[in-house]
Amino acid sequence: MTSQALIELTKDLIYHATHFDVPYVKEVYADKFLIANVDKEGVVQTMNKEQLVAFVQGNKNANIEPLSTKTEYHYAICDENMGMVVITRELELNGIPSRKFLTVIWENLSGRWQVVKESSIVRD
Repeated sequence: MTSQALIELTKDLIYHATHFDVPYVKEVYADKFLIANVDKEGVVQTMNKEQLVAFVQGNKNANIEPLSTKTEYHYAICDENMGMVVITRELELNGIPSRKFLTVIWENLSGRWQVVKESSIVRD
């Protein structure tokens, strides 16, 4: 896969995740998925696939408006089995706007590309 194709795959991921597409989220995130979220004070909270799916399902059930898809792409690299995309996301959670710097790690597992790891750091 090319780096540009990986960016396109990440654009699809962002669209579907921000629109709370639960079946897509279950499919695109690997079972071994883990995200590390770092807040302004440097405190890390993690979330696994099960917790992420529950979060997305909860937002869907609550009829939350879709989140912003505004994304700035900084870097992407891909080889035969793994890829990485570095982005900045503009989000508003619970009425609070924030900018987050994210690294998304993709892996080709079972014949399809899945997200295996992410890191998220608040960026002001």
